[in-house]
Amino acid sequence: MRTIASYHHKGGVGKTTSAVALAANAASAGQRTLLWDLDPQGSATRLVGVDRGLDDGVSGLLATEQGLVAHAVATGRERLEVVPADLSLRALDRWFEDGGQAGHHRLRGAVERAADRFDLLVIDCQPAVSAASAAVLRVTDLVAVPLTAGPLAWSAFADLDAELELMIPDERPPVLAFLTMVDRRKGLHRDLVDDSEPLDGFSRVTIPTDSRVERMALVAEPLRAVTSGRAGGAYRELWREVEQLLSAAAQR
Repeated sequence: MRTIASYHHKGGVGKTTSAVALAANAASAGQRTLLWDLDPQGSATRLVGVDRGLDDGVSGLLATEQGLVAHAVATGRERLEVVPADLSLRALDRWFEDGGQAGHHRLRGAVERAADRFDLLVIDCQPAVSAASAAVLRVTDLVAVPLTAGPLAWSAFADLDAELELMIPDERPPVLAFLTMVDRRKGLHRDLVDDSEPLDGFSRVTIPTDSRVERMALVAEPLRAVTSGRAGGAYRELWREVEQLLSAAAQR
């Protein structure tokens, strides 16, 4: 099973939307996909049409023999299941800090036990520099990093790069950054998109601003917003690029 983490230190950059879009596209492409909502806000859970969890404790989820599989809930989309967020995730940092290396081993074990049932795990991380995020990065095959054109998002991206540099090279996952909420009517956005020499680790795919995505939490079938229209087409391209990167990494 391959693992993708949708992660950015800053909120409001399209992290959750991107996690949901990648998961939905992977499922449509035939991958048995599990979306793990690790953000206590539970936005990814709601966007796939599932109620929040029952606050039964993240330690129980990570410690049980079945782990993620026992907590997976079917969505309205074939081959897509979700581990819903609940408010116990607010204590996730403390759980990893108190558990030390044992906590990291339990996380890795929970992910590995899900491999018999799923082909892909997509994790919607908390938007924070935290012990939990650091632990997730160590079990991830690829970090998908959405970026808006604002300077604060790019500053936080530089912080993420510095965080990854501190990791042991063998544990350091590759990064794929991509622009989101692009509005070509704005000069700064055009300049970023039209740069003919993108930086290493950046996708050429850009996700345009789309009113359907902005309203997706209000409609009966929210997943249609990230699988159709302008943004949906861009997310399909992004998924194809992600799939190629994961396949290439598996062959090395």
